Amino acid sequence: MKFMCWNYRGMGNPAKIRELKQLIGAHNPDIIFLSETKMNGNDFRRVQNKCRLQNGLTVNSEGRSGGLALMWKEGTNVSIQSYSKHQIDSIVNLENNKIMRVTGFYGHANPSLRNNSWDILRRVGDSVREDWVDFNAILNDAEKEGGRTGVRAQMHDFKAVMDDLALVDIKPDSGWFTWVNNRSGGGLVKERIDRFLSSVSLVENFPFIATKVVRQTQSDHDAILLDLWGRRPRDYPNDHRLCFKFDLCWAGDREAKTIIDSAWNRGDTEYGDKIERVRSVLGHWQRQKYGRMKSEIRRLEKNIDRIIDSSSRGDSVKNLKESRKRLDFLYAREERYWAQRSRSKWLREGDRNTRYFHAKATGRLKKNFIEKLKDMDGNWVTNHKAISQVAK
Repeated sequence: MKFMCWNYRGMGNPAKIRELKQLIGAHNPDIIFLSETKMNGNDFRRVQNKCRLQNGLTVNSEGRSGGLALMWKEGTNVSIQSYSKHQIDSIVNLENNKIMRVTGFYGHANPSLRNNSWDILRRVGDSVREDWVDFNAILNDAEKEGGRTGVRAQMHDFKAVMDDLALVDIKPDSGWFTWVNNRSGGGLVKERIDRFLSSVSLVENFPFIATKVVRQTQSDHDAILLDLWGRRPRDYPNDHRLCFKFDLCWAGDREAKTIIDSAWNRGDTEYGDKIERVRSVLGHWQRQKYGRMKSEIRRLEKNIDRIIDSSSRGDSVKNLKESRKRLDFLYAREERYWAQRSRSKWLREGDRNTRYFHAKATGRLKKNFIEKLKDMDGNWVTNHKAISQVAK
């Protein structure tokens, strides 16, 4: 199960709604907590419709400030316990009858009034065993670069809340700062504002938890993602080179047709040799054409991480903007690729619904996946290597 938190600072702009849809499509979170939506419930319903997430709760903004929303996917069992302008508290039912407390929290924007927010959180914490909380606060000086040093009293209050509720700060596996002001030179400020906190028991019960900062191409405020099983080791290899399958994209690509024709008609008469040669040249061509795109996406994502999380330089802001622009272009190109593979001829409102197209393109493979086999002794085996031995 995946949880995502995002301080988005206003959802009224169509471009921002499109960015949220891209985020959902790329990471497929089960539950999303949004703060500073700056919208009321009726207006936010339009956002839910566009994101195809009908389940949720909205806390109205006060004028043009504040506003919270908790959304979850169909099939996710969420029960709202309480809510206010600073928090939405819920219980989530997981598999195997496990119950988890999930609390989205957003402290008061005015530091002098933030203690009132902490008191609300403490009251929620009295009935909570396990939770994740999205804070708008800085824990120590290592979580800020540039600008004025954080106020010690505010840091102390934050630490006191964590101690009172016995919460653990889950450090991200990738990324650190979650907000950048995009100013040049000495005016550049970076802060780790958003974080996941959990009870100790949750970390013990879910040892494969992974968290990361999800960089955005247009917003200066990044999202954070938590995956309960993000570190779980794979039971079987996930290498596309181990199995050759015909890609539907090749049928509509003139360059691929030329490569197939050349490889098929080159000398050999044995069909097996012809197929092997086609497999070899097509695989190489596919990796060169589309594999480079994926590699560049990963490189740009890491580069954005490096720029934001490393010491500031004079050209940092310029490089950050250029990297985000290039990444946005590649995201759109990736979407077109998966749209073609899925044989879908339409894109709704230009959103990057890559996850949808990927699911359609690979759905046929999932139908044919062997999950278990019965061995000679009548025992069911589910391990990939054991299944291979039984099949022999």
